[in-house]
Amino acid sequence: MPYKTVMSASVMTLAMHWLTLWATGEILGCRVKHAKLLVASITAGLIDAVIIISLLFGYLRAYAAIPLAILSILPAVRISFGPLPLSKFILVSGHVLGISILAFGGASSTAYLTGRRLIPTLFGLLGTVLITTEIGWGYVRRRFREWLLYVPIEIHFGDIWFQVNALIDTGNRLKDPLTGSPVILLEYNTAVKFLPEEVRRAFMAFDAGDLGLISELLANSTWLARFRIIPFVSIGEGKGLLPGFRADEILISDGTRNFRAKNVVVGIHVSKFSKGRAFAALLHPDVLAEAS
Repeated sequence: MPYKTVMSASVMTLAMHWLTLWATGEILGCRVKHAKLLVASITAGLIDAVIIISLLFGYLRAYAAIPLAILSILPAVRISFGPLPLSKFILVSGHVLGISILAFGGASSTAYLTGRRLIPTLFGLLGTVLITTEIGWGYVRRRFREWLLYVPIEIHFGDIWFQVNALIDTGNRLKDPLTGSPVILLEYNTAVKFLPEEVRRAFMAFDAGDLGLISELLANSTWLARFRIIPFVSIGEGKGLLPGFRADEILISDGTRNFRAKNVVVGIHVSKFSKGRAFAALLHPDVLAEAS
């Protein structure tokens, strides 16, 4: 195989792996670092190079080359997206494979029409991936972004505990001003089902602006020590205050393991977060970072 042909094939392989990994991250809402994408693309490209060389020298049959080429996607996904539960790993790998097939088809068609020239073929590859990403941006991204970013959490207040679905909200930067603990936002309509009567009445007093009544309502309750007032700034609502309560612990599940976080405050919010009731809480990203 001529040197120029080998170099062209190497460039195409590297570009295709990088673009398909990037496109998968965009469609599923999983942003990854460009350095990881480069390392993953080089790794997959080297595996492809070994397969091609094995084919040329007769060490490998054509019927075995295709499954091996597909398997080269797996380490690339692991490097790019990190450790994932098996179901999500299969999901991401399936997207990479599907986009790779479409990208290869687009690049091959362009190469055939342009006499196998490298630059036009690269543009064909890029165009196919961008079109695929744009088409998938709506429906697929809406469906699977939820699966990747929604996690079930258990909130524990003494003997009271309950489970809700939470969205990992990278825009949530609320902290308890006294302790600096991250704040999880929880819908009032969900919390009211589990909180004791005096806490529900205290929330109504807070909502009415009667802060003095809160101390009276919680005077003989262990919830008084948990009570927090959390300042916030929100687009459209301006500045305000939220009532919150210190939780004993938060258990977070990623599908295979449970993680525990201790220093967390749960802020109660009157608005609904999801029209379809897909989630009822907004999870502070620092809670995940501190969970063990």
